[in-house]
Formats: sequence, C-alpha cells, structure tokens
Amino acid sequence: MTTDDGMGMAQYNDAQLTSYIDQLFARLSRVEAQLVLVSEKLGIPFPDATAGIPADVVALVRAGDRLGAIKRLRELSNMTVDEAKSVIANV
Repeated sequence: MTTDDGMGMAQYNDAQLTSYIDQLFARLSRVEAQLVLVSEKLGIPFPDATAGIPADVVALVRAGDRLGAIKRLRELSNMTVDEAKSVIANV
C-alpha cells in the first residue's frame, strides 16, 4: 500500500519497491534480448556485457549486490579492486 507523505509524494514499502525493481530488471532483460536479435539481423555486433563473467558473479550483480560481485570476481580472477569495479560497472 502506498501512502502520501503530505507533500504529494507517494511512499512505498520495501516489498513494493523490490517488486517494481524486479519488474524493471525483467523488462530490461527482454529489451536487451530483443536488441541482440535486431543487431544480429542488421549485422551489427552487440557485445554481451556478461561474456566471460562467471554466472554467480552476474547473479550477484542482478540481485543488486555489486560489492559482493566485486569481491567474488576478485576471488575468482585475482583482479585488483579497480579492475573488478570496472568489469562490474559494465554488467
């Protein structure tokens, strides 16, 4: 349930925000998949931002745990903090 904060701004609880963010991520995934198909049809390369990144690291990023993803990537690859941050920023 949303409430009004007295200034005309809606207030949402954690469950509502989580649901909304999950919906946005799902929609973004569908848009990206469609973009890959269109790019292939047009012969335009579309790099996969997750190529070469372990699935568990990608899952952490998609779950919103960027710090956990950076730590896990460093454990698996011996990257520096800055290298891992750069990789995760592009996922």
